[in-house]
Amino acid sequence: MSDQGNFSIQGYNLVTLLKRLEAATSRLEDVTIFQESKSAVAVVDATAATTSVEPTAPKSTMAPSSAIAAAPRIVSPEVPKSIKEFDNFIKEKIDPYVQLSQEIDGQLGEQAELFKEAIDRERRVLLAASKSKKLNAEDGKFQELVIKPINELIMKIISIKDGNRNSEKFNYLNAVSEGVAVLGWIVVNTPVSYVPEFKDSAQFWTNRILKEVKGSEDEKVGTEWVKTFLSIFDALKDYVKEFHSTGITWGGSQDFEDAIKTGDEEARNGGSGGSTSSVPPPPPPPPPADLFVDEVAAAKNGGSNGGGANKVAVKSGGMGAVFEELNQGEKITSGLRKVDKSEMTHKNPELRRKSGPMPPKKPKKFSSSGNSTSTSGNDAGANAGAGSSSSDKPVQKPSQFELVDNKWMIVRLTKDILPKYGFTDGILKIEGSMDQSIYMGDCDGVIVQITGKVNAISMNKCHKSGLVIDRAISSVDVTQCERCEVQIVTNVPVLSVDQSESVDVYLSKESMDGIYLYSSGCTALNVNIPRGSQDEEDFELEETAIPEQFVTTFSSGCAKTEAVLRK
Repeated sequence: MSDQGNFSIQGYNLVTLLKRLEAATSRLEDVTIFQESKSAVAVVDATAATTSVEPTAPKSTMAPSSAIAAAPRIVSPEVPKSIKEFDNFIKEKIDPYVQLSQEIDGQLGEQAELFKEAIDRERRVLLAASKSKKLNAEDGKFQELVIKPINELIMKIISIKDGNRNSEKFNYLNAVSEGVAVLGWIVVNTPVSYVPEFKDSAQFWTNRILKEVKGSEDEKVGTEWVKTFLSIFDALKDYVKEFHSTGITWGGSQDFEDAIKTGDEEARNGGSGGSTSSVPPPPPPPPPADLFVDEVAAAKNGGSNGGGANKVAVKSGGMGAVFEELNQGEKITSGLRKVDKSEMTHKNPELRRKSGPMPPKKPKKFSSSGNSTSTSGNDAGANAGAGSSSSDKPVQKPSQFELVDNKWMIVRLTKDILPKYGFTDGILKIEGSMDQSIYMGDCDGVIVQITGKVNAISMNKCHKSGLVIDRAISSVDVTQCERCEVQIVTNVPVLSVDQSESVDVYLSKESMDGIYLYSSGCTALNVNIPRGSQDEEDFELEETAIPEQFVTTFSSGCAKTEAVLRK
């Protein structure tokens, strides 16, 4: 050891060692205090307690964790759950739509940026409403602060479409301008039913996009854009249904004008208008309790003689009891009772008959159920006996004709039942709308006439029935039907016929343009096409058979498949 004034031990300065020891001690004290905390309030109290301890080490040598613990916590107002979910909606749906639009076309990207700007504006409105007293939509303040800014953005989006009618991406621009009015949900009292209306309007143009890009180089990008854009409406409907089913949710005591202006100021300064400020991370939680501290320790502490009380404590449960059982080695089977041969069911069949369940009886033949039914009318005793046979028959479900949510359910109807619903001429008539779909199933001898434009139509397992369709937005599906007819008056983009027999399709001249007919597993599928003018008296239909048989030949290792047409 040298004799100089700065004491040193093997090259280390003694003063430096003392400072490092004091810093380590301070860190250990902080960890101990935080581990003893039981709640968020206790954490804050523990933080305040650490600041009251005067550290002896200089600031330059303080440990980082000690400095964080000593700093005062910034408590910011908690963002409501509805706003957090809206932020997720923007991140998961709006941002991908904006990015994809910018990659496709500059004008489309400009539209998307305005769309997102309007969504951000609605976010600030929702945050301000969560802090404010309720304000009616007719109020002048609401008109000025909410409706006017959003309406201006909507008009800019529409003007981009109007100014680029010769653009190759006009269908894209038109789809956005038709769907952007969905932003008006914020001022209606029933937004859940309001949102799907504008999805249907936009879907008319997205169907054109899918048809336009099919088979081209842009098919993948165009299909992805349509999928991304339409998903905005579905996600917005789910969000509105959960948090704002009857309009904007209000809650708070602030003035709405002050709250919205505060949010606008924070947005101009680069903030989110309601997100939490940066807060130091909380200290680590205390270590978990030992899983192996259980009744074994209590049994051992109770005495060393291994009495009956101790054994009961060991077997009462816990991980310690499990390991205590496993550590017995060969003695683990000492408690098992040996089964006598007279008690073994596999050597004594009579025991199985006594204790085990009886095997199920074989089902009766169908002929026997018919005989019991025919004799059931003789007397009361036979009637009671026939009850079991009649219960084997399937229960006939009632017919159904009603509007469930946005879907017309036409199920198990026959021609004789139609007068029950007020249709005496044998034709069931429905006035549809764009947000409604039609399901027709298990019907026999029923003709359904659908006027107006509907979303989609399904016909399933029907017999000798007919569909007269005016317009459909997406598709018409005919599945497992027999001897049915489908007539299209105006326009249907897709008609699908699967696993059906003897189906006749009647097309008008207007419906022939742009329709796609998909068929699989069908027999005797015919399409009737008009020849001449439909206004003339000699108007005729030409029947065209859809191929149902194919022949494949092989030549030079290649397969060639051709349709075999019926004559």
